[in-house]
Amino acid sequence: MNKILRLILVVIGLFSASNALCQVATLFEYPVAPDTCTSIESRCNYSVQHFWDNCELTKPLAEENDSLLIEAMLTYFDIMKAGANVNVSLGSVRNLMFKSQANHDNFLKLASIAEYILFYHDTDVVDDLYLTFAQSVADASWAKKEVRNHYSEQIKRLSTSKLGQPLLDFEYTSITGARRHLTDNRSEGAALYVVIFSDGDSGSSIERMRLSTDITFGQLVEQGHIKVINIIIGDVPKQWDADSRNYSEKWEVGASKDVASKLDMRIMPCLYVLDEEFRVIAKNKTVDFMKNMVSN
Repeated sequence: MNKILRLILVVIGLFSASNALCQVATLFEYPVAPDTCTSIESRCNYSVQHFWDNCELTKPLAEENDSLLIEAMLTYFDIMKAGANVNVSLGSVRNLMFKSQANHDNFLKLASIAEYILFYHDTDVVDDLYLTFAQSVADASWAKKEVRNHYSEQIKRLSTSKLGQPLLDFEYTSITGARRHLTDNRSEGAALYVVIFSDGDSGSSIERMRLSTDITFGQLVEQGHIKVINIIIGDVPKQWDADSRNYSEKWEVGASKDVASKLDMRIMPCLYVLDEEFRVIAKNKTVDFMKNMVSN
């Protein structure tokens, strides 16, 4: 089911009991907000709170219906984005995960689908939404240790890198050999900070070059509107003196062995955008995202 059709389902579920909804295959019947809900937020809140009412969470969710379950979860998240109150959405997730523990397989399946959608495919989602799913599994004493540890590690990294909050003030070794922290790079008047995490492989090197040679981006760096911090994951490279010729002299360059285990990093190279107070504006973005951001 494509995105347009999914959005149509959301509109139908929120605003009418049209027959069109019945003609689309769904895992269960989606809720329809009553006429007493007169605002967008109230209709979204109702639909989010009652979304799973008709889903038999205590019975096994058959594997052949996994695609329909994924579509249900996507629709659930679309309703949240359409205008549901954040606290209502988080409360709905907590209630969903609490009820689904009546069937452990269903519980873990819902968590894994949420991880697939929110953690790997929607980096602009409110982090607390995914954290609610992850925390439910981490707190499930009956779950296998490796499963709980998996989600606990995600929680730890997300907590240091949440959208809208200051990024962890991590330490690194600069190209001069000095020990520095992220917040040592405060630059008066800079509109934003761009942090590039590179593992030093060929792909990261190519992407770094694409960004460093972008004319518009380079001008903003030269004018002091952007501060670039390039961190290589691992020990200080032995060939750093030679490699330094490949970096812009306006970039801060450093290395850190443990930064990857401390921050939310899902892609390589991993790019963050921070404001003047080092709050996370965007994360896990591509070089193309950065280039488009400064050109618009």
